[in-house]
Amino acid sequence: MRTLLPLASWAMTTSIALADENAASNLNAVNDRFNEAAAAHDAQGLIELYADDTLWIAQGAPVTQGLEGPRQLFEFVTANKGNVTHTLDHLFVSEDATLAVMIGSVDAVIESQGMDATGTYLFVLEPEDDGWEIVTDMWHQHAQQ
Repeated sequence: MRTLLPLASWAMTTSIALADENAASNLNAVNDRFNEAAAAHDAQGLIELYADDTLWIAQGAPVTQGLEGPRQLFEFVTANKGNVTHTLDHLFVSEDATLAVMIGSVDAVIESQGMDATGTYLFVLEPEDDGWEIVTDMWHQHAQQ
């Protein structure tokens, strides 16, 4: 019995570490898919990363729920051939891998609109059948210097 307890503890720790690595890998893939869809000017590909009832928190605007906020932004960006990239600076995954927070930097250039902006984004994500989906998106555009 004494041998069994440390073995069970090791097995549990190992499985949690593997789950965390797997979650982190899958969440990095979400960021990669975001950047790939943005580079391809694929508004629908960007929108598909979001849950149908996403909370959309845009600077200076009321919080909305649903896909209308992401749809408006991404259709505008892609129609104007904007270049948007996200970096992943911080990633937090709950111990049970049922919730994750992703924080990073965003660079957005839309030459036809005279826009060259940087900002910070924060995603809250939950696992779903095909991986992770964004359930909350909050972003802040930094003031131009």
